[in-house]
Amino acid sequence: MSLVETPLDKLSNRALDAIEAGHFKQAEQLCKKLLRVYRKAPDGHERTAMLREAQGRFEEAVRHYDKLLRLMQNNARDFDPETVQYYTQLRDQALAKATP
Repeated sequence: MSLVETPLDKLSNRALDAIEAGHFKQAEQLCKKLLRVYRKAPDGHERTAMLREAQGRFEEAVRHYDKLLRLMQNNARDFDPETVQYYTQLRDQALAKATP
């Protein structure tokens, strides 16, 4: 069985690779494209939150996690409770780092 990587998957994975490699300028461009082209998909906010955390910009990361969680709530049948809980924990961790 082979998995087909969608254009969304490819773009999201490229953003993740850029973040992990520390190529923040490239990651920024890819995240902006994700947010623009795939507005209703959670990937853009997830990757942007990850980027902001990697940059130490925790308040901005929290805002993107909040937007991600709102998207999940608006499409609750597409996300299991464990996934929502995971992103809630990531948001809470970023919030703890944002407020000394």
